[in-house]
Parts: sequence; structure tokens; C-alpha cells
Amino acid sequence: MMTQRTRRLLAAAWGGLREHRLRAALAAGGLLVGVAAVVVMVAVGQGTRNQVLERITALGTNIISVHAAKRSFTGLRSRTTGEVSSLEPADADAISRLEGAEGASALEMRLMRLSGPEGTTDALVVSAQPNIFALEGHGLAEGRYFTEREERAGRRVAVVGPALRNHLAGEASLVGRTIEVKKQPFLVVGELLPKGVDPSGNDLDERLYLPLKTAQSRLLGGKRYVGLLLARAESESVMETLALEITRLLRQRHNLRSGQPDDFKIHTQLETIQTREESSRIFSATTTGVAAVSLLVAGVGIMAVLLISVKERTTEIGLRRAVGARRRDILWQFLAEAVILGLTGAGGGALLGLTAALAVRLFSSLNFDLPWGPALGAAILGMVISVVFGLAPARRAASLTPVDALRE
Repeated sequence: MMTQRTRRLLAAAWGGLREHRLRAALAAGGLLVGVAAVVVMVAVGQGTRNQVLERITALGTNIISVHAAKRSFTGLRSRTTGEVSSLEPADADAISRLEGAEGASALEMRLMRLSGPEGTTDALVVSAQPNIFALEGHGLAEGRYFTEREERAGRRVAVVGPALRNHLAGEASLVGRTIEVKKQPFLVVGELLPKGVDPSGNDLDERLYLPLKTAQSRLLGGKRYVGLLLARAESESVMETLALEITRLLRQRHNLRSGQPDDFKIHTQLETIQTREESSRIFSATTTGVAAVSLLVAGVGIMAVLLISVKERTTEIGLRRAVGARRRDILWQFLAEAVILGLTGAGGGALLGLTAALAVRLFSSLNFDLPWGPALGAAILGMVISVVFGLAPARRAASLTPVDALRE
């Protein structure tokens, strides 16, 4: 139970703060803002991380991409040099037969001019084999995908993303209608379900998919090489082994001797996720650290308030010492004031931060759990800072002798 002496100390501390309400409120307000800033930054950092991971995993976490790496060659004369890409659709067919591979597709992506019934725009045209839709996990909103038979026959058919359809036809359907790609007509046979944006901010719904052989013969000048291969592993556990097997297979198919560099680059979604997670952790730590600096600033404010209070209340301290108050009584009185400021500022800041985080979650696209743990940690840290910065003024007040205090 609280003793009579403790009650008197708390009453004296509360009375000292009430005499200077505005000053005390500003000191506690600085701590409140600092704690709230830490809580909100932790919540926003977690929400941003979750959003980035959702975008990365939209295509699946077991995707392996093989990018063409151009290699130089020299002709019969030293002056005739050039570059050639070595990835072919046949490489994708070979990869799909590897153990642990669920499938593979060859792609060529180019920005092209498209014209539709209601508008003209530049959009990314993905020329790919028909299994690209399964590899990337697309769903159909209307119509169908193009088929292997249509690709082999070089049919001019296309599948459109929903955002691109809005540019070309407004709210009307494009399925069964004709659009022009570089002034060549293509029949739209399907429209994809919305997919969103990728980690780089590219809109996956503003794409047009064409059969690879059709695009190579009609739009790419007969080019037989591609810039990208996509492969899907059966599970994340076999991705590393499959990536090594793809490297071995492509080196063998491209006749690369020992010591020669690869003419391709392999990336996995797991590598992308790890890189993004590391970047997100660094960003969150940096922003939280910057927000935590405000707690130190608030601690300085509390110290300033208490030092001013000691200076103004020197006579009161002398009188209390003269009538029997001990040094530790004075020390605990001013520490109690620091504790009251800390409880008010840190506790209020934690509640304000959680409320602000909830508002961010409700009115933004970020999805995260309310940071109860960080809020409690920030409140405790604010309390500790308040007590630590209040210790020097408290010791200064306790060191005053009755004679010196009354003389001042």
C-alpha cells in the first residue's frame, strides 16, 4: 500500500506540474509526438514490406527467369564486330523437360503502338508461347487463351489485359474484335483478370499477349532469338537445384567451353524476395531510428522544464529542507514529476500512434497488423528517457542546502 510519505511526494510533484501547466504540457507533448512517430513508422514499414512481397509473389515464388546476356563476336576482319543473343524457344522446351521443372516459356517483350476501336496507345507487347498464362498464373475474365496450334500456324490472335482494354475500347469488350499492332490486324480472343503491378511498378494489366511465332514473323523481322525464358519449379525446395541444372543445360546447348562466361543470367523470385526484404528492413530501421531521435529531443525538453522548475522553486526547496525534508525526498519529488511527464507523454503517444496506424490501415492500400509490441516498447523507452533526463534536475534540487536555497 502507498505510504503517507509517498502520497505527499506525489501530491507535491503533481502540484508543481499544475503550477506550470503549459510548460509541462509542451514537454509531455514532445514525448507524445516522438512515441507516436515511432509507432506509425513501424506500422507503415511493415505495411510497405507486405505490399512489396504481395507484388513479388503475384507471379509465384517458384519462378526462375533466364535473361539473355549479349556476347560480342568478331568476324573474319578485326573491324567487323557485333552482338548476338543466344536464347531460343527450343531452350525453353528443353528446360521444361528437366526434373523439378513444371514448365517453361520463351518470351520477347517490346513496347509497340496499338490501335483499338476507341483509342491508340503505346503498350508492352509480350510475345510468348501459350503456356505463359499458366506460368504467370493468369485468369480469364472473358474469352479464351490462344493455343499451341494457333501459335504454330502463325495466327494473328491476341489476349489483352483489362487496363489495356480500357485504353483501346473503354468499357466495351474487345473479345471478338480486331485491334492493330504496328498497323497489323490481330483478333482479340481473350481478356485477362486484373493482376496489379509488379515490384518495379509496371502495370501487369496493361499488356498485350501474342503468339511468339506470329510476332517473330510479322512484327520482329523474323528474329528467332528471345530476350527472356521463364521457368516454374515444382516447389521452392528444388529451385536452387533446378537453377543449377538450367545453367548446365544452357551451357551445353550453347556450346560454351569451360572457362567461357555464361551468355545468360539466371534470377529466382526467392532472390528478389530476399533483396526486397533486406531493403525493407534497412528502410524501416532507418525511418524508425530517425523517429526515435525525436524521443531524445523530447527528453531534452523534459530536462529543460525540470531545470527551470528547480530554479524557480529554490525557495520552496529551502523551506522544505528547513522543516525536515531529506535530500532523497526532494530527489524523489522531482523524479516523480519526470515519471508523471513520461507516463502522460509516452502512454498518450502509444495510443495516438496506434490510432494513427489504424487510420492508415483503413484509408490506404497498406495491410499490416497493429504494432502493439512496438507501441509498448516505444512507450517504455519514452518512460526511460523521461526518467534519465529528469535525473540531473532532481539531483541538482536534492543537492541544495537549506541555507543556500533560502539565500537565493
